[in-house]
Amino acid sequence: MIRRAGYLILSASIYNIFESILLGYRYYIIFSIILFFVFSSDILIFNLTTARKLRNVEVEISSENEKARKFSPKEFTIAFLNRNNSPLSFHYYVYSSDTFRMSGDFEGFISLKPFERAVKKFSVTPNTIGRYKLGPVSVYIEDGMRFAVERAEVSKIIDLRVAPALSEIMAARSERISNMLYYTGIHYNKKAGQGYDFLTLREYVPGDEIRYVAWAMIGRTRGDDLYVKQMEEERIMDVIFLIDYGNGMNQGHDGKRMFDSIMADVIKTSYKIRKNQDGVGFFISSSETNVFIPPERTAAPIENLQKVISDIRPAGSFSLKSSLDFLKRKIKKTTMIFIISSFEYGEDPRWIRDMIGSYKAMIFIANPYDFIVTGEENRTLRATLFHKQHDLVERKKEILRSLGFRTEIVGSRDAYRKLVASYLYAKMNNMGE
Repeated sequence: MIRRAGYLILSASIYNIFESILLGYRYYIIFSIILFFVFSSDILIFNLTTARKLRNVEVEISSENEKARKFSPKEFTIAFLNRNNSPLSFHYYVYSSDTFRMSGDFEGFISLKPFERAVKKFSVTPNTIGRYKLGPVSVYIEDGMRFAVERAEVSKIIDLRVAPALSEIMAARSERISNMLYYTGIHYNKKAGQGYDFLTLREYVPGDEIRYVAWAMIGRTRGDDLYVKQMEEERIMDVIFLIDYGNGMNQGHDGKRMFDSIMADVIKTSYKIRKNQDGVGFFISSSETNVFIPPERTAAPIENLQKVISDIRPAGSFSLKSSLDFLKRKIKKTTMIFIISSFEYGEDPRWIRDMIGSYKAMIFIANPYDFIVTGEENRTLRATLFHKQHDLVERKKEILRSLGFRTEIVGSRDAYRKLVASYLYAKMNNMGE
């Protein structure tokens, strides 16, 4: 393929030839013809010889598997094989996502002897969860004068599945065995029933079971009145996270994406709920993705969620109405729904009351401005955008609160705290009945 510079040089040479003929410059005509012959010969020989050799280069990119974790380097190997009968030198580089930090020999210049095989290694450090493409490897070669270039995309494309960082998961798991941040493991909602913990006393009425009679209280109050013990019945609450996974959640830059930050806080909150012996489930919804993980009182739904989100990325549009219609067919009315969305869609928030109906729900608005690139440039523009976005998000929150829903604006720094606080609020107010 001829570069733009090659076309310019050839065009200039032809123009000089015609100009010399018209003006009668005999020696300049010869000089221009020689230049045109040299330039065109260089390009022609390159395309007929060296460029064709590039097609006989085999490249294979490989790794142990196609799974990775955020912030954890993953090693890859590139193998080059020259199947030509002559030596060949060329440049190469690996196509990658902007969410990857690359290090090692992922690009460079290599020279191979006939039938020689060379191996290069590089590492990829993902910054965001989801499924991303790595590759193919692009190789290219130039002629000596750099008038022409030949490119080829070789090797397969690897679908790299990025799971949440071990640091985030381990932090969540360690939280399950400590109560330094919140008083967990305490069931605030109490109800008289067939439990094992004592709650209170009441007077005996015909039909009460004899085994609950408080014999030690006979004669201590009013003569021979009988009292029975009321025991505390442990109440279990299921929480399901309805998570917007449309394009509205794919905001931010390579090291700070909205969906990545929110999902990390959802996982940590889920371990908190699991530690308190309540059930947790998930529904990831968009026009492109619909994954429902039923609530359970085990760690299985959380582990399943980590596998799911490592294989998808936010795409398409989000419809709260269709998502709630689906959930109503799958869950009980006693299940608490945590709705997490940027609310970047056309549905009127005033309809949410009719959409949810008699189900219990809390709403969390992801603030897009909290995930933009920060810096000192354009400070006036940033301040204007911040105030505009802040007013817009606050207006959404006030509308939802006026409809009777507990609503919070969440960002990268406070989503976990607000999710846990809302869960504890629901427990203390017996919202799981």
